[in-house]
Amino acid sequence: MFNKFFKFLFGYVIIRIYGRGAERFLNICLRRGMDVWDVFPRKNGIEMKLSVDAFKRIRPVAFKCGVRVKMLEKRGLVFTARRYGKRYALFVSILLAVTLCFVSSQFIWLVEINGAEKSDIDDIIASLDSVGVRSGAWKGSLPDGDEMKRAIINGSDHIAWAWVYIEGAKARVEIYESIIPPVVLDRETPCDVVASCDGVIKKINVKNGEGLLKEGDAVSAGDVIVSGRVPVYKEDKPEEYMFVHSMADVEAYTSEKKTGDYKLYYESRTPTGRRGRRLSVEFLGKIFPLPFFGGGYENFDSEERRHELYIPFFGYTGVALDVIEYDEVNVNREPISTETALEFAKNDLEGKISKELTPMSVLTDEKLEYEKTDNETIRVTLEMNFVRNIAVEQPLGGE
Repeated sequence: MFNKFFKFLFGYVIIRIYGRGAERFLNICLRRGMDVWDVFPRKNGIEMKLSVDAFKRIRPVAFKCGVRVKMLEKRGLVFTARRYGKRYALFVSILLAVTLCFVSSQFIWLVEINGAEKSDIDDIIASLDSVGVRSGAWKGSLPDGDEMKRAIINGSDHIAWAWVYIEGAKARVEIYESIIPPVVLDRETPCDVVASCDGVIKKINVKNGEGLLKEGDAVSAGDVIVSGRVPVYKEDKPEEYMFVHSMADVEAYTSEKKTGDYKLYYESRTPTGRRGRRLSVEFLGKIFPLPFFGGGYENFDSEERRHELYIPFFGYTGVALDVIEYDEVNVNREPISTETALEFAKNDLEGKISKELTPMSVLTDEKLEYEKTDNETIRVTLEMNFVRNIAVEQPLGGE
């Protein structure tokens, strides 16, 4: 790597040797210690690269071997400086650009947050803002990493670990969220057993506490089924209570219902080959949209890409190009039967209901209904009935 850098720094030339003595010419150059590399045989000669010093010494060798030498290209910083040496405006522009990159890299122009799925993004932004991590902030005023980490973690209940990486003019916030375990109360904490959802009690087994409901009773989410406030009766004394940790197994008939709209056709999208592009430039936190290139498409698929300008030693400079590619498509609709649409709808709605169920829920029956909302759409309702454990422990308020 450094060898190539120094060769570019001091300059080199690319030449081609013509004639029958080309191989002899190469051997003499190597024997005399000339700096030669990247030798490639060509159809009518040999092409090679050699240093400027070696190039100055090849004339007698070429004469001795009876070959013709043709210079193809000059490369390197030396030749570039000679070519543009008197173009002062160019050098001033380069100097200003480097100065601008250096100054802009001392500020934060982009805050990127990764890993926040369950956490409220607004809370994370507020936590970052409280420690000065925002667009336009001077990097020299930012606190150390541990302080930024504590601010992010303390601002949300779901974040287990966080860190802010400063990459040039960008602050990249990496977040790892914790898996929230179910609330488990120790046996010494007084609590009630309440219903986790609506239902009708099928079977109840009270292990501790005062049972308030019985089999066949309807219950709503949050209703107390077994109370931790147990009355104690004593002769010639008013009624007293003791507070216990209620425990019970409560099976109940429950019902879950979901509704969705589904189409009576299958849609396929075929690209036409026509493409459009919309560009926008982001400069120091401001977005400047550019004209749209291409026609206005009625049906299209789009893909968004972002290109950030990074410069060695500066990192992200605060300049980015956002590109949205539009591919025009022909939309073909193939009608499907109502039975096929209902099968797809049933699978989709079952998946949504299953995400809300507790483990060990047993399906008893289900009912699928639909109605046409227009000639191409049906509204499908799926009702599924389960037997499930609805007992949830809830601490007694202040007792």
